[in-house]
Amino acid sequence: MNAISRTEFLRRLLAGTLLLPGFAALGGALDSLRGDHVGWARLKTVEPDWRRHAGGDPTLMQFLRNQTTLNIDPQWQSADMHVLDEMRQYPLLFSQGIHVVIEPPARANVAEYIRRGGFLLVDACCNRGVTPDFDVFLQQHKDFFAAELPEAQVVTLPPEHEVYRCFFPIPDGHPPHTYFNNIFDPNKYRHGLYGVMIGQRMAGLVSLSGLQCGWDRMTAPPGHDTACMRMLVNIYIYAMTQGG
Repeated sequence: MNAISRTEFLRRLLAGTLLLPGFAALGGALDSLRGDHVGWARLKTVEPDWRRHAGGDPTLMQFLRNQTTLNIDPQWQSADMHVLDEMRQYPLLFSQGIHVVIEPPARANVAEYIRRGGFLLVDACCNRGVTPDFDVFLQQHKDFFAAELPEAQVVTLPPEHEVYRCFFPIPDGHPPHTYFNNIFDPNKYRHGLYGVMIGQRMAGLVSLSGLQCGWDRMTAPPGHDTACMRMLVNIYIYAMTQGG
């Protein structure tokens, strides 16, 4: 495994050996982890859209490298949902949506990955051809977790949640939203982030924000790509502190 584990990440974070500028308590820490790898991987499903916007992932990786001392691999990786050992190589997996996973073994792998400490980040693409109805998308994922991971609850994260301030301060405690064809959608905007909670542990997160579309620079206004990448950095770092 070429990525440091979440437990090791958290140990070094708390020990002050990992320089994360957004954590005031680590202001004097040394840049000691440039040689340690962390990775970014997409969950490979049977749907062709599983790799949509993956061309923009290196931009995200470079942003994370520039803003932290994490030596994240500049190339995105993939983990097949049919191969649990592949999935377990990464403490965080990014997905376009697991509601498309219909094969029982693959669904079981997703649940087992999470039970073993993995963190699953689901982000809906802003394109209406990919995500026709965001409320339906959210309900489909609630249904998935209810069926495959009944010990989990999908809850709305409040604006004061740590994920909105653990690294970058996110304005108003609300994720930036990418709007299809730059048209504001008030129905979509009312959604924040949804945590997949197993007891006190956040084991995953569902976003309707189109963060991936933002960091792939698909939309205006200027600076929106940076706002989306900042939100992702917060999610990534917060996920690394969630046990397992």
